[in-house]
This record gives sequence, C-alpha cells and structure tokens, in this order.
Amino acid sequence: MTWNSFLKVSRPPTLMATVVPLLVGGALAIKSGHFSVWAWVDILLIAFLMQIGANMLNEYFDYTRGLDDEESLGIGGIIVTGEVPARTVWLYALITYGVAFILGLILVAFRGPLLFAMGLVGILAGFIYTGTSHPVSSTPFGEFLVAIIMGPIEVLSTQFAAGRVMTLQGLLLSIPVGLSVATILLANNLRDCTKDRKHGRRTLPIVLGRKRGYIALNILVGLVLLWITVMAFLRMLPMTVLLVWVVIPVAVKNLATLRHTEMLPKAVPLAGRIHVLIGILLTIGLLW
Repeated sequence: MTWNSFLKVSRPPTLMATVVPLLVGGALAIKSGHFSVWAWVDILLIAFLMQIGANMLNEYFDYTRGLDDEESLGIGGIIVTGEVPARTVWLYALITYGVAFILGLILVAFRGPLLFAMGLVGILAGFIYTGTSHPVSSTPFGEFLVAIIMGPIEVLSTQFAAGRVMTLQGLLLSIPVGLSVATILLANNLRDCTKDRKHGRRTLPIVLGRKRGYIALNILVGLVLLWITVMAFLRMLPMTVLLVWVVIPVAVKNLATLRHTEMLPKAVPLAGRIHVLIGILLTIGLLW
C-alpha cells in the first residue's frame, strides 16, 4: 500500500471527530490538577490508530457487502477502484489495531486494568458497529453506539489516563460530546440515504425519512448546545463554556445549507465543522 493510498483509506478528516473527545478529556484532567502530557499523547495516538483501523474495516466490509461502488459518495473507495486489494486493507487494519494495543498496554502498566477494560469495550463496540453479519451501522442505532464510544468511553478514558481521575462532571460532559460526534454520522447517513436504501440498510434517516432525519440533525445539534448551557447555569461547568454559543451562526448557516438535497454531498464536512468548533470552544471555555 502506498502512502497516498494509506491516507485515502485512513480518512484524515474523520480524525478531527476523534480530537474533540481527547481535547475535552484533557481539559478536564488539567482542571483536576494532575495532568500527564505523555499519557495524553499516548491515548491520543491510540484513539487515532483505532479510528484509522475502524475506517479500514469499514472500507473492507462495505466492499465485501457490495455497499461501495464507483459512484459511491464516500471518501474512501480504494478497494472498489482496484487501487489496493481488499486483503491488504484488512491486513493493515489488523496492524493498526495491533500498534494501538501495544500503546494501550503502556498506559495500562501505569494506570491499571480499568483502562484496559475500557479499551476492550471500545474495540468490541467498534466491531459490533461494522464487523458483524448484522452491523449496527446498518440500523437506526448507529448514532447511539457512536455517541457512547466517542463520548463517555473516550472522554472518561482520556480524563483518567491523563489526570488519574474520573468525575461525574466528566461523565455528564461526555454526553454532549458524544452526541456532537453522532451528528457527523447522522449527516453521513442523510447523504447516503438513496444508496443505503437500495442495499437494504435501515439507518436512522431511512427509518425516519430524509425530511425527519434532517430535523433530527438540527435537534441533535441544538441538544448539544442546550446540554452544555444547562450544565453551566447549574454551576456544574464554568460559565466560560458558554463560549460555545459563538458556533450558533455557523451551525444555522451549515444546517440551512443541508435543506437542499443537492448540497447533501457536503453534509459530512459541514456537520464536522460544527462539531470541531464546538469542541475547540468548549475546551477553551473549560480552561479559561
């Protein structure tokens, strides 16, 4: 596999979704008064590698199930175009997970078995999402599972690895973080509605219908901002986290754009931009 092919299948834009839970978890660790830079960098690399491995497995299974073709709107496609054999992508996915596992063992040696258990839950959830004969990614529950993985699991793992604590504040804040990541998947499924319906998938936008799916996307983004706001007014977070309100004009503009079917190919980057901005502003607000 060439470097260019590796970049395509690893899907760098998706890594931005992974950064946000790590930033928030790191900020929570800093606020606790105990922050380990090396542990945060280690778990960041683990999260990146696991996301890349998941992207590779998704590419592999989408191809083997006949979900990908040359007209697919996704950002992978190196197998279906003949650029890289499916077996090679599968092998690289295993290698990527293997390296992540080794880095995880280093953390476990210093932080104990709790991180190992949380890592296994994350790997198992990732496999259930895309690797079984009836993957959750083909059901209306894909967004829920992603919210759990990228919310509580990643945020709390990061807080514990870097700060040696897990708090109720971290758990409650991890929920809107996970929901924010889920908006990207929902946008992706909105984009792929037509293709997914042809292949018998029952994603959330297919079950709800495209119009209601779009409404659900708007509600989800609003819920993320509302959750953070309520936590701030309940004094569970510093009032400076209300800096996330700055994202509202961007969110309104991007979501309004997606009302038009012809703009759906841009759904993922538009939703991703909202997610990243919320994450950056939330992190700044926590540390301010």
